[in-house]
Formats: sequence, C-alpha cells, structure tokens
Amino acid sequence: MTHVVWVHGIGDHKAGYSDPWRMAFDRYLKLPPDSYVEVLWETVMDAPAGTRARAMPTQRELADEEAVREELRAIIVARESAMRAAAAPATPAAPDTRGRDGDVVAWPAPRGTRGFGDWLLHADEYLGDFVKYLVNRSIRTSVKERFKERLQPLIADNPGISVLAHSWGTVVAYDALIDLVAESPNLDVVSLVTLGSPLWMVRRLLEDRSGAKPQNVGTWVNVHARLDVVGSWLNPAYKVDREFEVPNLGHPPHGSYFWEDNVAVQRDLVARYVLGRP
Repeated sequence: MTHVVWVHGIGDHKAGYSDPWRMAFDRYLKLPPDSYVEVLWETVMDAPAGTRARAMPTQRELADEEAVREELRAIIVARESAMRAAAAPATPAAPDTRGRDGDVVAWPAPRGTRGFGDWLLHADEYLGDFVKYLVNRSIRTSVKERFKERLQPLIADNPGISVLAHSWGTVVAYDALIDLVAESPNLDVVSLVTLGSPLWMVRRLLEDRSGAKPQNVGTWVNVHARLDVVGSWLNPAYKVDREFEVPNLGHPPHGSYFWEDNVAVQRDLVARYVLGRP
C-alpha cells in the first residue's frame, strides 16, 4: 500500500494542516484517505522551555542562536535582493523548465505577483523556531521524534512510502531519515520529495554534513519555484537524484507548490515520482 507522509515547515501548524495539501495532490495521486500520514512537529516549539521536549537553553546555545539567526537572515536578504535585481520586467508567455539533467517539463506562465519580501514581515516566525532546531540538541531530537513516530508504524508492511516535505520541514525529514538508516534498517522510502528546501544554506549546521542521499531513500527529487528565496537547487552539495525549478504561478512562491492550479508540480512531478513513473 502506498503511503504519503507530509512534513510541514515553520509556521502556525495545527492538526489537520495537511488537509488542503491532500485535496490538491489527491486529484492526481487518487489514494485512499488512510494513505496520507501527517507529521506535526510544531507542538515541540509550543512546549514551555524546561520541559522534556524543550530543555532550557544554555547561555552558549542562546549566543549560538543569535549568531545563526543573523547568518541565515543575511543569506536570505542577499538572495532576495539578487532576485529582485535580476527579475525581468516581463515574463515569456510560454516558458519551459529544464531539470538539471536536461529533462524538459512544460509549465504554465506566471501571472505577475512576485511575493518578494513576504518572509521579512515575519522573520522570527520563519527563522526563530528553526534556529532553535539547528542549535539546541534537545529540540532537534524531539522534532525528529515526531517524524519517526509517524513513519515507523508504516515500515513493517509498507513497500510504498513517500515523504513530501516543505520548507524547513525538508531539513527535519532529511535529518530524521539519516538517523533511521541505523535505527530502522528495514525502512525503504520510494521517494523523498523536497519542496522549497533551505537545505542549501544549512549544510554546515547539520549533524551529518556529507550531503549524502539517505541510504533508505530510492529517489530524491528536489523542486523549487522561481523567485522562492528559501528554496533552491541542492546539487552538487547534496546527492539529489533529480531536481527542477518551476515558475512562480503568481502566488507567493514559497507556498505555490500547494495551490490547486499548480498542475505541473502536483501531477507532472509529485504524482509521477510517488506513483513510481520516473
């Protein structure tokens, strides 16, 4: 039986956050409702400091958090500025997008809205919690456990697991899958799909800095929308099998993967790899 495991990024996520994702993607996946599994790790960030989920940070960790927060903020501001400067005043009517290996996918034309600067309005929401993940070992462990506890029950009788992760959730999924190589050697993930992934900017902050594809993953597909300041190409720093840049459809780019009219991402890439038709 095929299972799709959703992993969210930073933001105010509650149980049921993946319902709109399921509705958008299931038009092409056409899977039973119980095929979808939702990972909710936001609850770790909501726990009071000093609890089991969130140990009280040390002074060193607080200093490291501030340094990492400023580093990531500077990277994204610079990237956004470069994108703004490079953005053409007009977009060709019928663009094609090529994967890094030359594979051609035809995409609908963008419709205007750039979405520049959206993250700047809520910088702490986008960066604050995840900086804690990168610096605080107890938080990182607790967040990864949320992923593992939802994935492990599927392992015994499920040869068709696919993980679809978005934004900073791609870091959670990558880290946890690396752990599970040793912890659950029978795990076989058919496809890992990373959407709008910031892994490119945090490799030096991970526990495993090799950039290797998790050994329990069959095909790793990375997708980022043009003008997404958070998502980008991961190759060659990471051993991604296939990756694609797709146009922004006129919505804020970082969330555009889930809009119901993003047929090319949902049907031509995600459904293609989840259903094993590469």
